[in-house]
Amino acid sequence: MWNMKPNEKNHPDMKIIESNSKYLQNYKILQPIDINPLVQKYSEELFNLWNQIPSKYWVIKADLGRLLYIYYNGDYYLDIDCIIKKNFNTDNKYNIFLFTEIIVNSVKQLGPRECKNPENVLRVANYAFGSKIKEHPFIKNVIDECINRLKFLFNLNQSIWSIRDILWVCGPDVITTIYHKLKNNHHDIFLHDQSYLNHLSFKSWHEK
Repeated sequence: MWNMKPNEKNHPDMKIIESNSKYLQNYKILQPIDINPLVQKYSEELFNLWNQIPSKYWVIKADLGRLLYIYYNGDYYLDIDCIIKKNFNTDNKYNIFLFTEIIVNSVKQLGPRECKNPENVLRVANYAFGSKIKEHPFIKNVIDECINRLKFLFNLNQSIWSIRDILWVCGPDVITTIYHKLKNNHHDIFLHDQSYLNHLSFKSWHEK
């Protein structure tokens, strides 16, 4: 995904993309033109919330946009700064493919709004995930949780959203929360361990 940041001046690192093409041959660099039509398609509620998100919090749109694209199109999403180290699981019994981001030592390390159930020490990445089928209900559950969190933040009427707010509203805690909550309801989810990817974590959204 690229160019979600207003007035983006950097360019994608094609070396990483070319390296990843050994494992995923077909790729597309997602841009706003790919995402914006899907917002209104999903729901009027999301469309209205989307248009209220301040431009300085563009990363929220990037996080939501990747979910929408995979929901409607299937396939894999990877951040541009994400390096594939080996082939992913391709077992036909799985439709959703997730990746472990990190396993923290204690839920006490999590943010104030993040679920503190013991299993939530395992954090699921939102920089890479995939679906073999379109409109999988798990991805919809994640999108709907983002919508609920967005509504919560807007209702607080804060003039400034903190980094913790931004990470919580549509970042990795959303897919982590839904995974732990619903993994026993969806028997077609495969969670890869940390050995499959190297996320360089450029975090351009932290830049002023």
